[in-house]
Amino acid sequence: MGAGWKGTPMKRLGACLCLSVLILMPALGGASETDKLRESFETAVAALNKGNIDGFLANIHDKALSFYSCGPTSGKEGRAACQLDWERFFGKTHEAKFEPQNMQYRVIGNTGIAWGDYSVSVKTKNGASVQHHGRYTMTYTNEDGEWKLVMQHNTPAEQGPAGPSERLSRNRAPGS
Repeated sequence: MGAGWKGTPMKRLGACLCLSVLILMPALGGASETDKLRESFETAVAALNKGNIDGFLANIHDKALSFYSCGPTSGKEGRAACQLDWERFFGKTHEAKFEPQNMQYRVIGNTGIAWGDYSVSVKTKNGASVQHHGRYTMTYTNEDGEWKLVMQHNTPAEQGPAGPSERLSRNRAPGS
């Protein structure tokens, strides 16, 4: 026997069993909090893309805040404000799809953060197709084992609808 395996066969067997349990423990214990956060975010995105506003709102905290550069209720508190923002945007279109990219997730205590880039493909009722790009940050709190969205912030890319360059041009006085 090798020098690394000292002890009786029972001790070696016990050590192997302990090591196996430690290795398998995360798999046996279910999803990590980061995995649960990811699932909550992805479930909401899937509901939104299906036009299921109730499914999208299912994990939004009653006192959530929404911040959009172009949303009609940006900065207002509550699930109703979130609902109004998304219904107005998606209600004006024939078809819209929110596609997160470069998704990142972090859990710090009872706070969860999801962030990344996004692309929104919009096909309007008159048949025009438009692409919006930007970044999103979603902040969650864990209440009774469930991740609830407390703040969402979407920022359009530099160029495009309601992006910084377009907002700047709209805010300039005529002739400036």
